Amino acid sequence: MKFYIHELGCAKNTDDVNHMKSLLVDHGHLPLVDPEDAEVIIVHTCGFIEAAVSESIEAILDLADYKNKNCKKLIVSGCLSQRYQDSLLKELPEVDLFLGTSYSHRIEQFINKSGSYFDELNFKIRSFKHLASESPYAYLKIAEGCDNHCSYCIIPELRGPMRSKSIDELIKETQDLSRQGVKEIILIAQDLSRYGEDRGEIQILELLEALNEVEGIRWIRLQYVYPDLLDETFFKKMAELPKVLAYLDMPIQHASNKILKRMNRHTTQEDLRRIIHLAREILPDIVLRSTVMVGFPGEKEEDFTTLMSFIKEVAFDKLGAFKYSDEEDAASHRLPNKISEEVKENRFKKVMDLQREISEEKLSHYVGRVMEVIVDEIYDDSWIGRTQGDSPEVDGIVYVSGDGVKLGDILEVRIISSSEYDLMGEINELT
Repeated sequence: MKFYIHELGCAKNTDDVNHMKSLLVDHGHLPLVDPEDAEVIIVHTCGFIEAAVSESIEAILDLADYKNKNCKKLIVSGCLSQRYQDSLLKELPEVDLFLGTSYSHRIEQFINKSGSYFDELNFKIRSFKHLASESPYAYLKIAEGCDNHCSYCIIPELRGPMRSKSIDELIKETQDLSRQGVKEIILIAQDLSRYGEDRGEIQILELLEALNEVEGIRWIRLQYVYPDLLDETFFKKMAELPKVLAYLDMPIQHASNKILKRMNRHTTQEDLRRIIHLAREILPDIVLRSTVMVGFPGEKEEDFTTLMSFIKEVAFDKLGAFKYSDEEDAASHRLPNKISEEVKENRFKKVMDLQREISEEKLSHYVGRVMEVIVDEIYDDSWIGRTQGDSPEVDGIVYVSGDGVKLGDILEVRIISSSEYDLMGEINELT
């Protein structure tokens, strides 16, 4: 059958979609890049917060229109299905099959079925053979699920407890990606720092050592690393391994100890300050990305001031902000002293205005430097790439004039100017 998958949500969903495509192609089905001629349409959804739920439902309804054309079956998979399993069958009769988060990894077994399948959140996460892609980077999901139980988060209910792939499985996946020409792998999970804990021993450093030896891979990037387990050994290992980039995506969520406790986070402001200092001491050029949340229940003006002061003090290279979403399934929904949407929006803007200033100032120091840049997009006489300090889709880019390059080339680029979030450069030397 000809199938089309519409992807929503985060990088973890991207890995899910790649897994589904691989399984379906392996069983003789044909992937399409648009839904027009698809016999089967799959909507892989996000259901983490209210905005994502609305986006997912809108996409389902839009794609249901194709059932009047060639589409014979509409399938909805992912977090939305898992979260609203009791009501979806009644509210979305256009959908023929609902699959929870564990079932997307067995899509080939269910594509001819109808109804709904939601259980088995303990289902073992499986490795898969990645389909060939022109992209120079690929996401590598090393574990599924989460055991942290932050009070605002429903991921454990949507994705289940943490289940890690074995190191051997991940080496094989990485070798497969390398053979396809992938130069950069981006390690993802709900929490990279606890990789292997469900198997009896945290093994993130052993995994990094193993992946560092895979031929053809040039860059290894870490995303979604909770800060509470980070220590001197972790950062020294990062520094020792040449392919592991001096880049760390480390969500802190807040800096007020009161709010961190209410969030059920396992760090204090003092812990965060110590970890950030340690990272920069051992890896002076490290790029630190983080995310914070504003408007959490009980966040007083003094708590927000503490957050702003901390952001200004530590000056993250990259920072995203989110407004608290009061999800009824989350433990934080029961907390008193909710914050108004107006106040949330005001605080969100203040955080982003501050970070814009920090980013602009930091990027200005790159002007005149020669940096390695990986080629992501090519135009007639120019191309776009990323430095080692930029993760795709969430960070900045480098605009470069010149032709004669290929996707995935890693070039030495002299930075000639900067803006708030991006850089402009010229080719210095092919590496």
